Amino acid sequence: MTSGARFLFYTNELVGFGHLRRQLALAARLSAMDAATSSLIVTGSPVEPYFSLPPGVDAVKLPSRTRDENGSQAGALHVELADLQELRSKLALSAAMAFRPTVVVVDKLPLGPTGELLPVLEAIRASSNCKIVLGLRDIDDSPERVRANWGDTMRETVERYYDAILVYGPAATPDALDCMGWHDLPIPVQHVGYVSPALPTPAPVDTRRSYVLATAGSGRSGFGVLSAFLDGLALAPLPCRSIVLTGPLMDPGEKERLHGMAAGLNVEVWEFRTDIASLISGALGVVGMAGYNTVAESVQARKPLLLVPRVRPGQEQLIRARFLVERGLAEMIHPDELTAATMRAALDRLVSRVPGPWQAEHFHGTDRAAEILWSLARGVGNDSMWVSSSRPKPVDLPTGGEPVMDAGRRALAVWAQGAGGLEAVPERRTAGSQ
Repeated sequence: MTSGARFLFYTNELVGFGHLRRQLALAARLSAMDAATSSLIVTGSPVEPYFSLPPGVDAVKLPSRTRDENGSQAGALHVELADLQELRSKLALSAAMAFRPTVVVVDKLPLGPTGELLPVLEAIRASSNCKIVLGLRDIDDSPERVRANWGDTMRETVERYYDAILVYGPAATPDALDCMGWHDLPIPVQHVGYVSPALPTPAPVDTRRSYVLATAGSGRSGFGVLSAFLDGLALAPLPCRSIVLTGPLMDPGEKERLHGMAAGLNVEVWEFRTDIASLISGALGVVGMAGYNTVAESVQARKPLLLVPRVRPGQEQLIRARFLVERGLAEMIHPDELTAATMRAALDRLVSRVPGPWQAEHFHGTDRAAEILWSLARGVGNDSMWVSSSRPKPVDLPTGGEPVMDAGRRALAVWAQGAGGLEAVPERRTAGSQ
């Protein structure tokens, strides 16, 4: 088999699956662009049994490293945090040196958790012409926390090691670079829009009837919003059924309590489903916690959103929810105001809400990011590439819930959830199609 470009992704996760899902979406798109492409994802998140890997994509599992609601870090191994960091760092370095990537993408943290990627970055810079890209979320945290976490020397680090920065959100979102006041970096910065998996247009076969979807992402801190959702339904049923996804990382006792609360209600409770994008696509509306993936996938599907953001230890979700609310794109309930009654009233508004006025730039993040990464791999990552990949021209968005998909999106194969292979998505003429 012909050897193609090699992409190495570092997810730098501490909580949940968000970073991993972003990297999987990018790797899948790159594989669809060229079947000879290889992508290796280095992550501490569990991949199996929750995610199928696209062709040409594999993963190296690092020992897990987590953070609780107070910000304290720990790992599953009974070792000191310094020893855990050293182990993760050496494994990441070994993967990079053996894989010999063409492009490296580091997610969120320029040096990894507490600097564990510094040896990797040093080795890559010293031994190859590999391009190194920093991928940032639309929102990282409050300006005060970003400045405290990144410190005074981070700009020098970014300029030394990185060739480009991709921001996975619209230009208007207050990302980490805005928080640092870095508007004059000497390296290219591109806001690509939200990154999410290619959206299957039909709802899953077993969910064709109308429903509201309530999801807690990985479930690590989602009990509060889901319990309030079920308490609200107990006050008065919705005119449709509901689907609740607890997430596989939720405490088992909390999952059991949610199953008990759902008894007698028109609700299905699931721990996890591999077809979450399809569930969002088929829902009347989505209730969630304002995590990146819930928002990104709902944006792509143009679904009404009701958000109950996590507000500690970081402010990321609260800032994202407020950003969307200010633009008429979602409704928010602050956790301090969350009750069965406030939730139930908001659900009535959710099911009657018209999809928000999303702009075209929201829809193409995965395609645009993959285009840039592929250009860097081919050695054509020049200024013209960045100009041509800037905001797309406005398109007429549909008034209903049908997502906008450009030609590249329509041609993109979507992972077959059960088999881990590819199945073609039928081309559909949509607004913005050529």
